Amino acid sequence: MSDLWDGLRSRWESIRHAVDAGTPGNGGVRQGVAITEATGPGLATNPITITGIPGAGKTVFYEALAQTLRSGAPDSTRSQKIEKHMIQLAANRWRNRAAVTVIPGQDSTEREKALDDTMRNGASPHGLVYFTCWGHNRIWYRSDQREVLERLGEGGRVVDEDAVRGWHLNKELLDFRTLVDDIIEGRVAERLRWLIVAVSKVDIYWDRLAEARDYYLPGEQGRHSQFGELLRDLAVETSLRLAVLPMGSRVIRHQFLPGLPARTSQLDDAQLGVLRAHFSNGLHEFVHSGEQGRT
Repeated sequence: MSDLWDGLRSRWESIRHAVDAGTPGNGGVRQGVAITEATGPGLATNPITITGIPGAGKTVFYEALAQTLRSGAPDSTRSQKIEKHMIQLAANRWRNRAAVTVIPGQDSTEREKALDDTMRNGASPHGLVYFTCWGHNRIWYRSDQREVLERLGEGGRVVDEDAVRGWHLNKELLDFRTLVDDIIEGRVAERLRWLIVAVSKVDIYWDRLAEARDYYLPGEQGRHSQFGELLRDLAVETSLRLAVLPMGSRVIRHQFLPGLPARTSQLDDAQLGVLRAHFSNGLHEFVHSGEQGRT
């Protein structure tokens, strides 16, 4: 099992080195992998679901991955509805389509319907992207911002960036635990073949990237976070192919709460392009391996 985590850590570090160099490098990235929105008739044989808690940036992630994110486009808004797309993945002579469903993060009837349609009652994607951002989730509404500020500030506690980040990480952990338990116990996604944990917005905490890596990836000699423990459970209890990949969708500015300092991107567009190239390569590998393993 340690070989799995060693390999995932090695891949993470190769991506980091490539980004720091500003070029794709030779860290396993395949030249010529292209992901675009599919046009015209065609059958999608690789259903993929993207899920995660609110404010992680799932919609912008899809747009960056499918190359539909326009330079200078206005900031995104909170997604209330199920998003369904068709993408084409191409590398060398290999071509295939995938139906991608982005599930809303907030609790709602739309979220429950999306889960029913994609992961419950016999429905199942082949691949699942669990979208995270190391607690740098956006809180969309002022009323929600006030609630978080009041809850964290109870008893005169100091509300700083790490306190807000911890708030989001706790919510994320509960959501991921439910997902992992449901997968292991066969309540959802019965035909799931692979799962990628996408660790996004890394450009605004690039100086703390090692901390984010150690949070999401199990470590040596049992030293890992509660999130890493859940990922380890998936590796032990299922035959899923797993990956944990850093990702950045666009240059952003992030403020945890009004009154707290704003953080800006520590990477430029070219470096974000390297991140996207590596993620596209990883997605291609998983979809292609799923095709080869079909019965």
